[in-house]
Amino acid sequence: MKRLQNKIAESRWSLPTTATMALLVWLLGGAIGQQLWQPFVCFVVSSYLMVELNTTFVLLRTYSRMVSCAFIVLSCCSSFLFPNTASNVVVLCYVASLMPLFNSYQDKESVGWTFYAFLALGIASLFWVQMLYLVPLTWLLMAVCLRSLSFRTLMSSLLGLLTPYWFALVYFAFALDYTTPLEHFRRLADFGPIAVCTTTDEYVHWFLSLGIERLLCLAFVVVLFITGFVHYLRTKFLDKLNTRMYYDVFFTFGFIFILDILLQPQHFDMLYHMLLVCVSPVIAHYITHTKTFITNISFIVMSVTALALIIINIIL
Repeated sequence: MKRLQNKIAESRWSLPTTATMALLVWLLGGAIGQQLWQPFVCFVVSSYLMVELNTTFVLLRTYSRMVSCAFIVLSCCSSFLFPNTASNVVVLCYVASLMPLFNSYQDKESVGWTFYAFLALGIASLFWVQMLYLVPLTWLLMAVCLRSLSFRTLMSSLLGLLTPYWFALVYFAFALDYTTPLEHFRRLADFGPIAVCTTTDEYVHWFLSLGIERLLCLAFVVVLFITGFVHYLRTKFLDKLNTRMYYDVFFTFGFIFILDILLQPQHFDMLYHMLLVCVSPVIAHYITHTKTFITNISFIVMSVTALALIIINIIL
């Protein structure tokens, strides 16, 4: 028996309808009034790449555009991210890195795909240097989940990571500006509240200063992530081995992003935005492949909550 959630998940109208809703939200959120064209373009390209990610690597067992729909809806819930150009560029690069990274699955000779994956991470790190902390984790996932790490792919990843910096450093060398690159890398040592707070109350005050709109969205996304995670643990035997490996990548990154948000709230927007990429396929899997009365009710609750967050954040 197909319930409402399954009919929506498998409908060919879901993505066009969601995209239309997203356009309206961006217009209300200031795409024209605040001239947010660059973030909007990044959002559109990121959403398209999520479509390709789902289609190319068959993240869902049946036809569904729910991965990209979930990403679009969760992004619209977080309209406080719309003016943040750097955040939108970083997320675009992060999604772009997953495509070649997944293409390297079980291929220890995939130096080209590995180069492109780390080239995207390197570009992202120009806008947010803390992206470099994801590099060792990505190597670990290549070794354990994707099984594509070898000496050749390791060297290729370093070359891809350094390529954007070669071009950037040439520019700063000609401009005789050595302060900007040094300040860029100095930010790697910015550990925020865990380095300066001496009591729990100070840390809680710092975290609460993020604002109610961010905390509500974070709570909603974490609930979705945990819900999808529990569901996937119970049903992952139904998916192919490579699909399980892809979801292991999403789960690992997702839990790391949540932990980092708790420890590094000063980087909330960047970490939360990338968390949306990991949550989208996880909750899409839950919505598409569950068919009980309870899960249908939960889908309705999720949809109403998302709509409420969209309205609240636009008003705020």
